[in-house]
Amino acid sequence: MLYFRKKCNENMNTQFSQLTYDNQRKCLNCDKPIADQEHATRKYCEKYYDQSGKVHDCKTDHHRTIDKPEREVQGTLIRDQKFFTKQIIEMISKKGYEVTTDDLNAYDISLPESLKLEIKSNGIAISHFLQYTITSYPTTNTHKITRHEQQ
Repeated sequence: MLYFRKKCNENMNTQFSQLTYDNQRKCLNCDKPIADQEHATRKYCEKYYDQSGKVHDCKTDHHRTIDKPEREVQGTLIRDQKFFTKQIIEMISKKGYEVTTDDLNAYDISLPESLKLEIKSNGIAISHFLQYTITSYPTTNTHKITRHEQQ
């Protein structure tokens, strides 16, 4: 049994010391060559840690660059919703749950930038934000704020 383990270790050491690059495969992210002895489906370099402990992962880096535009849009949407939530909370603490259009303008709350905007046949607009819903009554220029129920 000991002989078998020793023989396997010797084979592993010689196996990886004689790497070939005849197939000319390259990492899709950094263009470093990938050895022929690596698995045939390998498209990226292996993940490794440098001396300072930083992770180098070509697969994640490659997909991050592809998803970047989508992540930026999502980040902007989340940032805007957090801003509106903060402004609504501040406005409620000072003005209450029934406010005027001037109050919304003073706190920079833009109803069209809500996550969902519904306009009823009678002209009432309902703006859905992340944590609050604002119902707008156009004839009186007043707005009623309700908090979403936490589930």
